[in-house]
Amino acid sequence: MNMESDDIAVERPVLATVVVAAVATVAYVGVQLVSDGGVAPAETASFVLIFTLVYVAGARYLRERTADADGADDASGDNAASGDATE
Repeated sequence: MNMESDDIAVERPVLATVVVAAVATVAYVGVQLVSDGGVAPAETASFVLIFTLVYVAGARYLRERTADADGADDASGDNAASGDATE
């Protein structure tokens, strides 16, 4: 994963959420303009809300799962990356 974006998501979650919502808004408005030629504000707002909630919840879940997996590997004493494995 990109370490710089991970830092922003952890250190400034509100800013990260606003950025996701802004990108989703721009993308959805673009799709609406190309397909329909107009913008439906209620439809755009509902899409942005649902997309942002799912994206942020998924990113948070994956971050916690990765952190748990890293902690479990360290706690077991198995560290294959350091080359300490004995045969």
